[in-house]
Amino acid sequence: MSALDSEAVSGGSISERALIESAGREIAHLVQDLFPNGPIAAIVGSGHNGADALVALRALYAWGRTTFAFKAGRRAPAPDVLAGWDIGLRPASDLSHAAGCSALLDGILGTGLVDAPREEAAAAIAAVNSLGVPVVAVDVPSGVNATTGAVPGACVRADLTVCLGWPKLGMLRPPARELAGDVVAVEIGFPPTPALRSRAITGRWLREHLPEALSRRSKSDAGYLALIAGREGMAGAAVLAARAALRAGAGVVRVVSHPANREIIQKSVPGAVYASWADERELSGALDWAHAMVVGPGLGRDAEARRLTESVLSSAGARPVVLDADGLSVWEGAADELPAHLPPSAVMTPHPGEMARVLDRDIESILENPFVVAEEASERFGCTVLLKGDPTIVAAPDEPLLVATTRGPALAAGGTGDVVAGVTGALLANGLAGHVAASGALLLTGLAASQGPAIGHTAEDIPDRLQDARAAVAGLEKERGGSVLFALPRIGDPKA
Repeated sequence: MSALDSEAVSGGSISERALIESAGREIAHLVQDLFPNGPIAAIVGSGHNGADALVALRALYAWGRTTFAFKAGRRAPAPDVLAGWDIGLRPASDLSHAAGCSALLDGILGTGLVDAPREEAAAAIAAVNSLGVPVVAVDVPSGVNATTGAVPGACVRADLTVCLGWPKLGMLRPPARELAGDVVAVEIGFPPTPALRSRAITGRWLREHLPEALSRRSKSDAGYLALIAGREGMAGAAVLAARAALRAGAGVVRVVSHPANREIIQKSVPGAVYASWADERELSGALDWAHAMVVGPGLGRDAEARRLTESVLSSAGARPVVLDADGLSVWEGAADELPAHLPPSAVMTPHPGEMARVLDRDIESILENPFVVAEEASERFGCTVLLKGDPTIVAAPDEPLLVATTRGPALAAGGTGDVVAGVTGALLANGLAGHVAASGALLLTGLAASQGPAIGHTAEDIPDRLQDARAAVAGLEKERGGSVLFALPRIGDPKA
């Protein structure tokens, strides 16, 4: 975003002053809508975020609102942002006078922060947090690293963060996500941009990519899915993935599992067809029949699991395969062999531990920079990689990174990964590209999970809510007017 800002100004597309004016007025409109009564305050530093906040305060003052402005640090933004309006700047030590305001604009620090805030800024941040007034952060809460989401020191706890242009990547990562409150991005006049490196997975994005998949016509059009899952004693993983696949829109699901699981699967998922993996004829018949395959949930990591995984991959040809859980772990120590077995349409769905095993790396390096790891894995294996985490990331060759926007306790329930694998397989069977199917599975599963309670929620509750999630996405209008480009409710909000 810093580079885009500089290029827009230096290239003559728009002046820096015009961007500040546009940003401030968009913030003012949001504040007027959300906090229509009572005084509004702003605390500002010397940078662009402080200038944006002052323009917003100036606009509100011009509209008849009572306003208070406070200076954090030695310098205030350039005085021309006040455009001649008499809005005095008080010292931050007077911030207690804002206790009765309906909202406080946070423009102390900006997106360039890397290290902990200095003493004066840290003191201002502490004063903001102790005030008990709703806080609207400009671009990012002061104290957040906008790229990584890290909080190296004191940080504002915002009720609303208004991102300027686009949401910053760090706003989707902890701990920044918890401190940002509701996250809204507004258009402020940037010129058309080249292809961006990453994109947020939203309902409208998915709606644009699923015009055909959202309207089933026949079983074969919806696709046949073979699900190879569930060693003896692990039938639950197969059941969860199969139920999710059917609810997500697969035309027919054939569950290929251990013979001991036949009765459990047929009773638990009567809409699926069972096949025994101990019977070579049934196994090969299921693999030849399928439009897409999922291998791995509850599969185990023994020699039989490796044999089954290799059978699936060798029979896939150009057809898509989801390699999930144990279907990935069986390649530990043999990752160099994996690319030769994978079709380009394959989707890998590791959690950080599985990613570490496959790449033979320590898990800390996976967690430290998952965006880079996901891209490197996608390039190495030549396929889509869905790297689970907070947030989950989808990387695919020649595609921007896709970052999940749904998260929360419900998605942490055991077995949720089996649901994601089943939904991904269903969307692949519908004919979607790997990165779209994986991203769609993340969004639909997240929407379905968010409808349940944070406590007592289990993965088996999710599949029955997938139909409503699909309907919600299908019902979104293709276009939406207005300057708000992106809106994400705060963590814990049922709308999230």
